[in-house]
Order: sequence, then structure tokens, then C-alpha cells
Amino acid sequence: MNFKTRLKIYIGIAIFLIITFFVKDSQPSQQLPKIGSIPQFEFIDSNGNTVTLNNLKGKVWVADFIFTTCTMACPMMTGNMNLVHKKFKKNDDVRLVSISVYPEYDTPDVLKEYASQYDADTEKWLFLTGDESSVKNIIKDGFKIGDFEEIIFHSEKFALVDKNGTIRAYYNGMKSEDMKQLKKDINALLKQDA
Repeated sequence: MNFKTRLKIYIGIAIFLIITFFVKDSQPSQQLPKIGSIPQFEFIDSNGNTVTLNNLKGKVWVADFIFTTCTMACPMMTGNMNLVHKKFKKNDDVRLVSISVYPEYDTPDVLKEYASQYDADTEKWLFLTGDESSVKNIIKDGFKIGDFEEIIFHSEKFALVDKNGTIRAYYNGMKSEDMKQLKKDINALLKQDA
């Protein structure tokens, strides 16, 4: 095999590898499954405003369940939620939603104080409360996580919800590697059309 023939083969292989790399790199990430739809709800946020599912339509959002007097999982979960908040704080298409599982204590004023401890922008990171039956319903019929009979025994999961109100994935709110994946998946959903 002469030099020119070998050169053509090497150039052909190089072009093939370059094309393969760029085509693979431009492929969308694996589609997240559609796990279930969030039903209509109505809660009050830390600013005293009514928040419904319609307020979140058109946004990619992450939800968790916490209570302000929790000393076990909640501080770590809220700390991890805060890392997500900082990453997407300037993106108006992303919302974070923390729903209290201790609504009789977690009034809007209590939630406002709690949010301030994390320097939360409460227009983008919503801290919600409501009557216990509404919280039970959203846990049971919406997110399907945690103990809806004894809601104080809440889940450590974060739920990723797309712009249409469909749950797309769950993450362990205590694990930093799950938070890395969550950020990637938020970006993937932001690139998809609603």
C-alpha cells in the first residue's frame, strides 16, 4: 500500500471519527419517562399568595416535602434544594416548590422566616402551606411519595415536574450525585418544547 492510499484511509477514518463525535454530542439526552400528572391544588405561599398548579404551568419545577422544625433530613434536603436554587435563580422558566407537611405550625410567616435563612428568592422558590387534607391529597394523588396517613413522615425525594405538570423523575434529596443529575435533567427539560 503506497503512502497516498494510506493517507486517504487515515483521513477517511479521522473524518468518520469527527462526524461520529459531533453527531453523538448533538443527540438529545435520553428522554425522561412520564411518571404521572400532578392534580390541581391550591396552597398559600410564604408571601400569603394563593398558588395553584396553573401558576406553575409552563415552568420546569422541582418539588419536595419538608417542615420547618425538622432536624433530621429537612436541613440537608433544603440545603440541596438551595444549591439547585442558586444554579437556576436567574432562569425564569424554573421554579422550586417546598410543601410543608406540618401545616398547622408552618404558617406563611413561619415559612417566610425559614426561606430567609436560605436567602431564597420566594418568587422562584415557593414555600407552600395549606390544610392537612390538601397536603395529604397532593402526596397521595399527585407525587405518590411519603406517608399520606402520617404526613409528618415525609419522603426524602425530590420530584422533577415538566412544563405540563407531569412528573418526569425522582431524586434522593440527600445525595449530592442525585443533585448533579437533577441539574442535568432540568437543563434537558428546558430545551424540550412544552
